[in-house]
Amino acid sequence: LTQGIRMFQEPQFLKIREIQNEADVALTNLEMTYHTHGEGTPQPETEWTPTCAEPRYLEDLKWFGIDGVACANNHAFDYGEGGVLANIGNLKKYGIPHSGTGSNLEEARMPCYVDTPQGRVALISCTSSFLWHGRAGPPGPTIYGRPGVSYRFLQVRE
Repeated sequence: LTQGIRMFQEPQFLKIREIQNEADVALTNLEMTYHTHGEGTPQPETEWTPTCAEPRYLEDLKWFGIDGVACANNHAFDYGEGGVLANIGNLKKYGIPHSGTGSNLEEARMPCYVDTPQGRVALISCTSSFLWHGRAGPPGPTIYGRPGVSYRFLQVRE
């Protein structure tokens, strides 16, 4: 979502929104980061086009009925550590639960929770498609860790 969607008033589109908003919970993959272009640096090593959008469009996600987002994907580190941290800050600012990225590996691997009248839903997010240096790093006794994605290596079987 790189632009606003609240201006669309076609009946078919509004019907989809109605279905989304009536669901007990609606989750999606956040296939980009939401921050200003000054927050973070595009990573030259990426094999794809860096994507980000203005944070104000997170309101449109909420309007459309999205309750929580998975952030671990190939675009999570497009703007480096600064982009990861700015995205997390904006998701918190707009009250959107998220999982899959964090300021260290422990945070990146934590689930987010969405409470509904029917119960609590947890979302865990990890990716096997990521920039090598975009992996979140574990904290230690003397270091806080490294911002990045929750990752999983794919094992190829022959």
